[in-house]
Amino acid sequence: MSASAAETSGRRTASRVVQTVLTICIVALAVSALYISVLAFKRQEALSQIFRYNIAFSASQGMNELLRFRQRLAGMLVDPPQATKQDVSLRYQILVSRMDLFQSGEFLGFVTEVPDSREAVEEMASVVRRIGTFIDDIDKPENAQLALELTEPLERKMIALASQSNEYGATAQARDQRELLRLHWIFSILALGLVLSGFIFVAMLRWQHRLQISVQRRLKATNEDLLRTRAELAESAAAARRANEELITQNLLFNTALNNMSHGLCMFDAHQKLIVSNQKMESIYGLSSDQLKPGLSFPDLLDSMVAAGAHDRDEAERISALQSALIRQNRSNTLIQELDDGRTILISHQPMKGGGWVATYEDITERHKAQAQVAYMARHDTLTDLPNRLMMRERLEEILRLSSERALSTAVMCIDLDNFKGINDTLGHPAGDALLREVARRIKATVRETDVVARLGGDEFVVVQGNLDGSDQAVNLVKRLIAVIDEPYLIDGHQVLTGASIGIVATTGGEEADDLLMQADVALYQAKADGRGVYRFYEPDMNKRLQRRRTLETELRAANLDEQFYLVFQPIIDLDANKVTTFEALLRWRHPVHGEVSPDEFIPIAEDTGAIVPLGEWVLRQVCLELKSLPESICIAANLSPMQFKRDDIVETVARVLVETDTPAHRLELEITETLLLEDNRKLHVDLKRLRKLGSRISLDDFGTGYSSLSYLQRFAFDKVKIDRLFIKDIAKSADQAAIVQTIVNLAFTLGMTTVVEGVETEEQLRIIRAMGCDEAQGHLFSKPIPSDAIVGYLAEHERKRTAA
Repeated sequence: MSASAAETSGRRTASRVVQTVLTICIVALAVSALYISVLAFKRQEALSQIFRYNIAFSASQGMNELLRFRQRLAGMLVDPPQATKQDVSLRYQILVSRMDLFQSGEFLGFVTEVPDSREAVEEMASVVRRIGTFIDDIDKPENAQLALELTEPLERKMIALASQSNEYGATAQARDQRELLRLHWIFSILALGLVLSGFIFVAMLRWQHRLQISVQRRLKATNEDLLRTRAELAESAAAARRANEELITQNLLFNTALNNMSHGLCMFDAHQKLIVSNQKMESIYGLSSDQLKPGLSFPDLLDSMVAAGAHDRDEAERISALQSALIRQNRSNTLIQELDDGRTILISHQPMKGGGWVATYEDITERHKAQAQVAYMARHDTLTDLPNRLMMRERLEEILRLSSERALSTAVMCIDLDNFKGINDTLGHPAGDALLREVARRIKATVRETDVVARLGGDEFVVVQGNLDGSDQAVNLVKRLIAVIDEPYLIDGHQVLTGASIGIVATTGGEEADDLLMQADVALYQAKADGRGVYRFYEPDMNKRLQRRRTLETELRAANLDEQFYLVFQPIIDLDANKVTTFEALLRWRHPVHGEVSPDEFIPIAEDTGAIVPLGEWVLRQVCLELKSLPESICIAANLSPMQFKRDDIVETVARVLVETDTPAHRLELEITETLLLEDNRKLHVDLKRLRKLGSRISLDDFGTGYSSLSYLQRFAFDKVKIDRLFIKDIAKSADQAAIVQTIVNLAFTLGMTTVVEGVETEEQLRIIRAMGCDEAQGHLFSKPIPSDAIVGYLAEHERKRTAA
């Protein structure tokens, strides 16, 4: 009994010992687990410290964003610009976000510990805030330049900041790595003890219990993976929703912009299928939206235009052929299309990369009509609607060529009305104009349809009669002309009598157009000298005018420029401020024998002989010398001859005169005529650009006297456009002339050019051109040309009147 009790007691003791050991093991295991958890937490904290050392990265990114911002600013200042306002604004916003990072989180601790970095961050924040005050106007060159200057000192400091942050990060990382190493050894020792305790503990547990724990852990891990995957899917769905909303918004904006374009638009892919079009395209050609659905082929589009009545089949085939050629050649071009309702459409074809093309359609009907009207008026006399000198000369050369090919003769007749000046003085200019129109009508009704009738100016007309077998036909026509012109006229209730003197020259073979006109003019002079109302054929002894021309040619070459030539000046008035801005220099010749020689006489001679080159340089020098005695606000305009561009390096001449006379280039205006632009050669383009680069302003003089084309204003870089007096003379009575002047003024305003109206003689003309928006004017209403010694007095008197008004 006692043995059994002892055994029982022993077992109990052993059980208690085992229980005690197990309890101690369990407690030790729990304490070890707790301590290991603490160590694991510290290790995780140390690891997070390592990964938080992004201070150097933030500093480097801030420096890079600063450099990118400065790069965009510099891109805006070059010509052409390499960056847009939006690029600069975007970089500025990114830079602002970087500044927010500098002033928060771990970077704030770094800035607090390193005083130099704090100064750099504070200075950068100050500069960013200052730039923010004008970032909305950063496209202004002065703002962009200021931003560059403000940020320039920051480059060095940001580089230093990045370097300091690297050093700071490296030091912190080394410290944390040592701490990690210490924790690693402690963790390893404790882990080893934990493993040994675990083996003792695991040996006491049942296998099934271990299996259940393992399954539970796997289920928990799987559940966590599912929760994480669900969160990622939700985030992806939200991003897809946002992207879809942005795409819808962009599509709406695109459609709005497309349908508010002033031009029609069609875009085709490489297979000639329509990708997109706009509502303007529908309205131009009268198409419905169903006829412009995406996927429509180019030939089907042309068929729809024909069906809508926009144009006929022939026009469709012509446009198709032209655009097909552009598609094959993969090049851009513009086409003109005439619609059946009279409208004119400008088609601009532009190929796209990868095939396909974009075509825009612009209704240029009104512009086309205006240009055609300007071109017509430039080649026709505005009073009589007859061809002017330019068109007459072209037709004369053509008739001479055709008559020569057929071995026939050509007659040129110069007609001058008798007593026209007396009629003008007695009945007034309106009656004189009415008489000229009636004379033109009678002459036109008397000649053949193939003959040319032109008005050269004043009361002088020219008739060109080609394909003549002999001079008898010309004599018969001349007699009929004298008779029909001699018949009485009824002008404004007054019976008017006039006659005609006619000079004739007939070709004998090989004559030039200019020689024939000159000879007919000489014969006319003889006819008027012989009593008027008669006609005379040109004879060699009628060459007094020719002799005078040759005499003037010789004396022009030998003339002492300083002794015989002088300048007069006509003021140009700013209509808004009523101030004199410029004087136009006009050349005069006081011959020691012939007296005053008209510029209309000696300038053409100087042009033909080349004497205009030294004469033009003399004018430039005198103008520059005259500027020295005038106020700084006054400029002088000098005319440049086409011959100076052909025979002389005009740019070097102007530059040399400016340097030798020490004259600011911006005070010298250079005027060229339209006849110079007819050649449209590359050298002319280069010379005009070089002259502007010197600092002088370029004016297009006498716009309307040559082949006036509005395209000149777009192709050439002019500062001023001077509208010729022929458009102003009857502007108060002629709606056509007023419309042409308004068209020129509007286009010049759009292109940033100043408009100057010449030949203003009445207050009514001044009122009209001022209402049209013309910038400046000159003419006898303000002052006739005055000598140089009267300029200062004129300026003082003009200023007195302006102040008094």
